[in-house]
Amino acid sequence: MAEDTASIDLVRRYIEAVQRARASGDVSDFEALREFLSADLVIKVASAWTDEPWQVMHRGADALITRLQAPINKSTSLTTENITVQQAGDDVYVEQLSTIVDSDGTHVSMVCHIFSVVDGLITGVRGYRNERGIPAG
Repeated sequence: MAEDTASIDLVRRYIEAVQRARASGDVSDFEALREFLSADLVIKVASAWTDEPWQVMHRGADALITRLQAPINKSTSLTTENITVQQAGDDVYVEQLSTIVDSDGTHVSMVCHIFSVVDGLITGVRGYRNERGIPAG
């Protein structure tokens, strides 16, 4: 694995903060995520259910934080484990093992995120999930 850098450290701390917020559900924990995010953050996804490559799903820190507060993102229904974390230029690649538990059962898939980091803030995230039947949203 590549030597830790400031950008890798930022992304790892952000992921830990997201997991803390999802587990606690506390508004203050979700608000703490703002210290990692650019106000004009852009979240894009590519998967079998998107109509175009790298479809914009969320714009702005507010939209992302609202999405993270959705019931499907609670730690009781979604768990993730970092498998690979690497950096190339301004981008930090994170591969995670994702497990979602819903009314249809347990769904396990690999999720890849590419975090763009500029001036110590996450300015964008591109994500791809191998769906394997996991519902969108």
